[in-house]
Amino acid sequence: MKKKECEKCKNNFRIMYRVQYKSDKIWVFLCNDCAIEVRRDNEDYRYGGTWKG
Repeated sequence: MKKKECEKCKNNFRIMYRVQYKSDKIWVFLCNDCAIEVRRDNEDYRYGGTWKG
């Protein structure tokens, strides 16, 4: 199965979440733990789908 690197923690995962979480509105792939971390109290957070390798 394919894996992608998490933009934040730099580890590889088979399931990633496409999100925006900074004011620059750039889409990135984050692992579950990092997505939960950046989502908390973040007005810039936006979910864009799930990637499965």
